Amino acid sequence: MTRETVQAKASRYLAEGRLIVTAVDGDHVTAACRGNGEVYQLGHEPGRGWWCSCSARTDACAHLTALRLVTVRASRANLCLAQEGRTA
Repeated sequence: MTRETVQAKASRYLAEGRLIVTAVDGDHVTAACRGNGEVYQLGHEPGRGWWCSCSARTDACAHLTALRLVTVRASRANLCLAQEGRTA
């Protein structure tokens, strides 16, 4: 039996609805992801970077990989346009 890759597990978490993005404010993102038996808190903060409460202690865990699949860091120009109600 082959082990599930991080990317495959992240995609499965998304397909199963296990990731809930709880807040987005500029570069701050917080979410909760149900792993195998536990719900982990995760996100991104300027200065701290990507973080997850799981035991992997790396920014390459399946929970963060899932979060990265549904978030995009906007450029400053796009943020300014969005605040003005315009698009690029």
